[in-house]
Amino acid sequence: MNRRTKEALEFYLFISPWFVVFMLLGLLPLLYGLYLSFTNFAGFNMHTVKWVGFENYIKVFTDNDAMYALGRTILITFLIVPSSLVVGLLLAVLLNRNVKPIGLYRMLFYMPSIVPVVATGTMWRSIFVQDGLANQLLAGVGMKPIDWLGYDYATFSLFMMLLWGSGGGILINLAGLKGVPKYLYEAAMIDGASTAQRFMKITIPLVTPVLFFQLVMHVVLSLQIFIQPILLAGKSNSLLSLPIRPNYLFSVHAFQQIFAFNRYGYGLALLWVMFILILLLTTILFTTSKLWVFYEVEQGGK
Repeated sequence: MNRRTKEALEFYLFISPWFVVFMLLGLLPLLYGLYLSFTNFAGFNMHTVKWVGFENYIKVFTDNDAMYALGRTILITFLIVPSSLVVGLLLAVLLNRNVKPIGLYRMLFYMPSIVPVVATGTMWRSIFVQDGLANQLLAGVGMKPIDWLGYDYATFSLFMMLLWGSGGGILINLAGLKGVPKYLYEAAMIDGASTAQRFMKITIPLVTPVLFFQLVMHVVLSLQIFIQPILLAGKSNSLLSLPIRPNYLFSVHAFQQIFAFNRYGYGLALLWVMFILILLLTTILFTTSKLWVFYEVEQGGK
């Protein structure tokens, strides 16, 4: 046995625990779910399962509820992704200062991102209910109460809840800001550049790799939003309860089909459509990133 073969065997030996877990808990369930999406599987009686081909996938695009949910999901994604990126970057700039209590401020802004989502949903629901804090504040200034969880304001309430929990990006942005060389700012100040010019011409270009990473992660996570709309539902916190219509998102629709109506085959087809959509969008983002993401050392050694 030569040295190269021995090193290869050692390598595969070391990764074998991860590989076994990945196969048993990752790849095999994924492929099995793909198979079931082409069947009429209802969650029981496997001997009655029939192959239906692309029937479930065709139904996805002819199901009015699925298309409505997809549209609302895309809308929420377009609202929350840029808002989270902008707020996260601006807060990181404000927190990128060497003042004494800055550690406390950073902790306070970061904490919402580590609060469990169920606790977050329960808290925001208590704020937006009819006699909650939001309407109490309105009453304090002589304004009429608003049905925050009703049809007209449900999307706004969900948006505020999601934006409040986006503090995780602040730490990532802070790391990116710490990597910007100070001499660039000093040279720009000598040349008479204003604060806004330094921010636009130096800060933003040099943190685009960090912004790109967050953009991809936010898009992927936003398209999979599921439990937050259910927790904001006005009547019940049950995972099988339907959220208000404007907050009826794609993942909620898939979950309902699987666990409320036992349409496992159709529900899995919905999830695979979402997987393909996420794959396409991330491919587009990576392809177009060459046009606006700046790396100090160009990729490929150029």
